[in-house]
Amino acid sequence: MRQYALVIIYTSNDEVKELANRKLGDVGLEITSGVMISWHARQDLEGRIMSIKDELVKIMEGGFEGEFAYAIVELTDEQFRAVRPLVVRRLEVEDKRLLTYGENLLKRMRSRLNNRVRREYGRFDRQYRRLIMLHNIFDVKHELLNRVMDLARELRIEYERRHKEN
Repeated sequence: MRQYALVIIYTSNDEVKELANRKLGDVGLEITSGVMISWHARQDLEGRIMSIKDELVKIMEGGFEGEFAYAIVELTDEQFRAVRPLVVRRLEVEDKRLLTYGENLLKRMRSRLNNRVRREYGRFDRQYRRLIMLHNIFDVKHELLNRVMDLARELRIEYERRHKEN
């Protein structure tokens, strides 16, 4: 079984939280505010945390005040099974969000295809690939994922059809 770790973060304000999310966003899934589950090794996570601390020190030298605390908890298989329902719930929320975004994008794409819609399709595609990766990492399969995959196929077909016309 894959090894997972919880990264628990406390920040005193939104600016510090944004910094933490930017540095850690691609190594885990935030399952609730300030709590992320990651599949990366502890030393990887600690390296990212150190880069957050380094950047905070630079910011604080300029007079900024803020707090940052963290904990990395490596999960046993039993602990992961206890946390897994939160992961499944979070992925369902992400699936619904991407479905809504993709359906709206498909409507706009069918009415016109311009540079803005092309950029949005690229954004959708990146989010879709990340979502598929997360589903695979956490071994979560459900009907919402199938709907997202169908929508992504439909968007790709429409994008390619429209792209060839222009």
